[in-house]
Formats: sequence, C-alpha cells, structure tokens
Amino acid sequence: MILTNVLVIILVLSVTTLCIFAIVYINKIFKQIETVSKDIRHLTENAIPILRNMDELTRRTNRIVSDLEWYWIEIDLSIKTLRDKIPDSGPRKLLRTPRHIISLIKKLSTIAEGVFSVWRKYKDQ
Repeated sequence: MILTNVLVIILVLSVTTLCIFAIVYINKIFKQIETVSKDIRHLTENAIPILRNMDELTRRTNRIVSDLEWYWIEIDLSIKTLRDKIPDSGPRKLLRTPRHIISLIKKLSTIAEGVFSVWRKYKDQ
C-alpha cells in the first residue's frame, strides 16, 4: 500500500507539473498570437491609405489618358483639315512629276556638286 501511495503522489506531482508547463506554453502561444494579431492590424492600417492613394492615382491617370486621347483626336482632325486646305505641293507634287524631270534634276545637282568640289580643290591650292 505504501508503494501505491508513493506512485499516486508521483503521479499527482507529474500531472501538476505537466499542467503548469501546459499553462506556461499556452500563455506563450497566446502572446505570440497577440503579437501576430498586432502586426496584421498594423499592416492593414498602413495598407488602407496606400490602397486609397493608389485608387486616387488610378483615377487621375485615367482622367489624364482620356484627356490625352481627346487632344490626340483634335490634333488628328486638325492635321486632316490642314491637309485638305493646303494645295498639292512639296513631296506629293514631286512624286507626280515625270521621271525624266526628276532624273534631270538629280543630274544637275550632281554636276553642281562636282563643280563645287573642283572649285574647293582649286581654291585650296
């Protein structure tokens, strides 16, 4: 019977020690959960203003892009009306000229370049 009492006392002490350790570790776990909860709360408090700023930035960007699209349409329309008002001249008219005239102009410009280079050589001597 003494042996049983000793074993019961050892068992009670073991269970008591186990309960104390369980309480201590559960307390540590709850503290860590509170820390994580505070970190998450801090993160959400900081993230909400950032998301609001991003939302405002997106709205402003959309407004700027739509304004730019409107300006682009106006510029395109202005260019088209200007093309309609300007008479045919410049490169378009040059493309319509006969090929033999274009060939003559190229040959004359080549001759002029040759004369100028001979003149420069003569002047340098």
